[in-house]
Amino acid sequence: MIDEKEILPFNFFAYGGVYSGSHGGMRYRIARIGKKPDFQLEVSVWKGPYCYAAVSPEQRITQQFPYSEEGRSAAIEWLLQQYQAHLPTWEIMENILDAPITLHYADSESKA
Repeated sequence: MIDEKEILPFNFFAYGGVYSGSHGGMRYRIARIGKKPDFQLEVSVWKGPYCYAAVSPEQRITQQFPYSEEGRSAAIEWLLQQYQAHLPTWEIMENILDAPITLHYADSESKA
């Protein structure tokens, strides 16, 4: 399972770091969003094996949390809940070599 000790500490996000990882077939990303003093932590989960940029926003489940150590802990708990809630989805993972990839950067799309 996802362990809070495996996710980088809150200071990592204080410097604008973006943390991504996977558990089973679930991919996830934790990033600081917003502007000071209204920062938040945004957490997204989606079906692997694709990276964040290769998955459209409609294919992601996203939630915001307070920008604090407590928010980081709540975000990790939410990741665990999402994994359990969508377990059948994560267990059926496509082979990345068999699928075309569409990259979703800001307002433009590139097809590979």
